[in-house]
Amino acid sequence: MTTEPWEPLAAAISGVATHLGIIDKSGEVYADPEEITDEYIAEISIQTRAFLVLCSSELEEYIEARCLAFLGDCVSGSNDRLQHNCLHALSIHFRSSIGKLLDGGGYYVDFYSTPKQVKRYAKDNNAARKKPSASAPEDDEPAAPPILNRMTLTAKLCAWYRDHVVASSHGISDSDLASLLTPLGFSANLVKEACGSLCAALQSLAAARGEAAHRSANSGGWPFSALATPLSQQLSLRDTWDRWQAVVNSLHEFEELLVGIHEEVTDPT
Repeated sequence: MTTEPWEPLAAAISGVATHLGIIDKSGEVYADPEEITDEYIAEISIQTRAFLVLCSSELEEYIEARCLAFLGDCVSGSNDRLQHNCLHALSIHFRSSIGKLLDGGGYYVDFYSTPKQVKRYAKDNNAARKKPSASAPEDDEPAAPPILNRMTLTAKLCAWYRDHVVASSHGISDSDLASLLTPLGFSANLVKEACGSLCAALQSLAAARGEAAHRSANSGGWPFSALATPLSQQLSLRDTWDRWQAVVNSLHEFEELLVGIHEEVTDPT
């Protein structure tokens, strides 16, 4: 039986929901009362707020990890076209960083040079200049400049993506998903088209998570003041769980997008 990549995530969050009293041990959500009142909303506020924050954090880490894994597959895999497409997109995204690197880095730039060739370049370059001073022995080998070839530039692009894209991502909305994928070569329109249900589910979950994470339970504006009234439209146990399930049920779109790119560049037709 094939295990989907998101199944461990779904199982872990189900365990959290069971512990918080949102679903029972059989996975069924606890029924809401017939009348949703202020008292009921206040009574379940701890469970719903804790669940929304925890499931959003786990989901964010899952999506970020999958994007990093996709990048790793592109860079280290045998598919040259996939590697080229991904690195080209990253190069465009970080073009200003590359420009600064070339302007002040003192790099020897040759995408296909080897460290041995760089060392020879440094030696020849030093010989063309004036003779070394008396304080420096003539037989000292010159220090080789840092090499910027395909391998080192790839490493820098991957590090920049990790440090400046993934590390600065602090949300689980549809725009956060697009921000993680566009540097890897996925246009925002493609993400929206291929992951339509997931984007809608992420937007819904992110709205509720924002209310839960950024409003105090003791403030006059809570619970969920940004959500529309009447009270039946505020978040009950079922509403909270259904928002999470909508994400789980559409995560296959995200995975199919990543896998589809691999298949598309592999297909010779």
